[in-house]
Amino acid sequence: MNLTEGALALAIPIPRMAVQTQHLVTSISAGLIAGIRTILGSAAMVTLVMPNTLAGGIAPALEVILIGGAVLGALVAMFSTYPGAVAQVQDGPAVILGVMATALAASMRGSAPPELIILVVLACTNVAAFAAGLVFYWLGVYRLGALVRFIPYPVIGGFLAGSGLLILVGAGPVLTGMDPAQLNLQALLEPMCAARWAPGLAFGVILVAVLRRYSHALLVPGLLFGAVILYHLGLLAAGVQMPAAQSAGLLLGPFPENPGLSMPAWTRLPADGWLYVADQIPTFAAIVLVSVVALLLNASGLELATRGDLDINRELRATGIANMASGLLGGAVGFHALSASLLGYRMGANSRIIGLTAAAMCLAALLAGTALLAYMPKAILGGLLFSMGAGLLIEWLYDGWRKLPRQDFAIVALIVAVIGSVGILAGVTVGVAVAMAIFVLSYSRVRVIRQELSGAEYRSNVDRSPAALEVLKDQGHCIRVIKLEGFIFFGTAYSVLTQIQHMIADPGPHRIRYLLLDFRDVPASDSSAMSAFSKIHMYCERNACRLLFTRMNDAITSQFKQAGLDPETTNIAYYDDLDVALELCEEQVLAGHAGSGEPADFSIWDRIRKVLPQGTPLSAFMAYLQPRTFNPGEYLVKQGGPPDEIVFIESGRVTVRLTFPDGRSIRLRSMTMGTMIGEIGMYLDQPRSASAVADHVTQAYILTAEKLRAMEADDPQLANALHYAIVALLAERLAGTNGLLQRLIN
Repeated sequence: MNLTEGALALAIPIPRMAVQTQHLVTSISAGLIAGIRTILGSAAMVTLVMPNTLAGGIAPALEVILIGGAVLGALVAMFSTYPGAVAQVQDGPAVILGVMATALAASMRGSAPPELIILVVLACTNVAAFAAGLVFYWLGVYRLGALVRFIPYPVIGGFLAGSGLLILVGAGPVLTGMDPAQLNLQALLEPMCAARWAPGLAFGVILVAVLRRYSHALLVPGLLFGAVILYHLGLLAAGVQMPAAQSAGLLLGPFPENPGLSMPAWTRLPADGWLYVADQIPTFAAIVLVSVVALLLNASGLELATRGDLDINRELRATGIANMASGLLGGAVGFHALSASLLGYRMGANSRIIGLTAAAMCLAALLAGTALLAYMPKAILGGLLFSMGAGLLIEWLYDGWRKLPRQDFAIVALIVAVIGSVGILAGVTVGVAVAMAIFVLSYSRVRVIRQELSGAEYRSNVDRSPAALEVLKDQGHCIRVIKLEGFIFFGTAYSVLTQIQHMIADPGPHRIRYLLLDFRDVPASDSSAMSAFSKIHMYCERNACRLLFTRMNDAITSQFKQAGLDPETTNIAYYDDLDVALELCEEQVLAGHAGSGEPADFSIWDRIRKVLPQGTPLSAFMAYLQPRTFNPGEYLVKQGGPPDEIVFIESGRVTVRLTFPDGRSIRLRSMTMGTMIGEIGMYLDQPRSASAVADHVTQAYILTAEKLRAMEADDPQLANALHYAIVALLAERLAGTNGLLQRLIN
């Protein structure tokens, strides 16, 4: 190695080390910011969880929330598929816990000491975290993370707006220091009370206005610190000392001396306390529902904001483990915080260090004591809660009025009203029920009949003689094919019934004798739809119309038969192949026409005879053909064989089948008397694309390529007449196909 190479080798790692150092510093900075926001948010949430009547529970509740922040932040940061994920205790579940705590304090007052009430509230917080963790983990294990895709959008909006309303209501006691029952306009306007809530309300309004216009990671922490400093300066200017402010309830503290971490509340709860916890099972269900929806929404928001893909099921498993650990260690419910998780992405350092640093800050605050937070003004925390609740309400009610369809906005408003008057679980339930009812009503208006076709234009894959085709063109209107699609339930089934009743009652000049309902594009049917199809059957019977069901899956077939639509007891028929059912109907139409005494010439020879040169007998053409008899199962032509013959079918029946490399085969067409096989292959000089097999004893005439060349040499006029006849027949087929395509498109 020369000197230059040595210098390069030493120089190359330096930029890499610089980049890594910069990345580490940025990650730690983002983690510190996220940690500060988490701690300040914990101080705000503790005022939600613990009502004013349980002021002695502020310190232990703050400990519970910080434990949750440390455990959730660390475990989610380690196991999330998104490296910069920051998890913390969330406001949605905290709101429900606060409502529960207020109700418990009211119901247990007088029958239990405040210490027991506080312990029950904290134990419920632990149990809720463990229950949510179990559900998260179960959803992740069974890969049900995509469930969020099925939640109607207005229900999500109503849930978020309703959560905002509850947060806003919870901010009232924090701002005023009064129980909700004591709040009235006269009390609010008293100078002493107004002096408590006015600064916090002003801060909340400013925060809402600023956040609607600007977005920056340091904005909320900066405004919070500024507001806290201004508040304390105001206290000093008014001559209010810290002890007086604390005794007046203006500050979050004072807290008792920090004795170290307590054992989890659920381990210290006496046996009679568990009876109160058991009564809160509906509350736990509401917390779990809210947490699942919010977690999945936040995860989806992370995907959109970072333009990446998250393994939603892994996020559920990781968050489930974190919440179970949080509950067991004495913490609260939590999951990904969207804004905090985007810090690293926006700062250019997306690393697990961010979440771990935020968790370490929560742990440090927990171990070092919460003395500093004791000086946090309640008015500022109330203003923070006000901004959170008002922001959600403005987004979904004010902005939603302009952005959402009126139907969706009505659902959002209804959910908010129910949440405000009854509760969050009832609101979400009502919202889902209304959204489902609207969906059912809207879907029932969707045309479940994809196509309605007449047998005069839509035919089976059976090549028939020109005369037979003329009969079907004239008489095929009595066959009606209806192709259904989508999930069929009582609403769409009755729309099918109504249309069929109208169709049969007013068929025009041709009475419908055969009705084919095709279920190929119907994945499932509701059992409530069976009544409508039973009425369709009765209506068809009454009008002498044969009903045929085709291409049903096994589940729908079983439903129909259990409902009494059984071919063994009715004249209904089931077919696995629409083409076979349609062919059967055509055969019956043709048989009925032949029995009427009208002439039915099923020979192609008439077509050839009409184009022969004047004075040329058909026998002149037949002289070039070789008669041959094919027994059942015998090949007329073989797939892949040479295109050296045109076969004219005099009588019998032939099936054209396509065979796949794996040995499977399907029927393409069936040919009857008066048709021909092989003309296209001979004209294009391409190998046979399919095989033709005789179904019955079949009489045919063979025109070989050698004989055709002889005809063209010996009698060009005769050869031209044959070519003209074949081209005319192919043109008729093409015209029929074009007409059918037009009908299908329209």
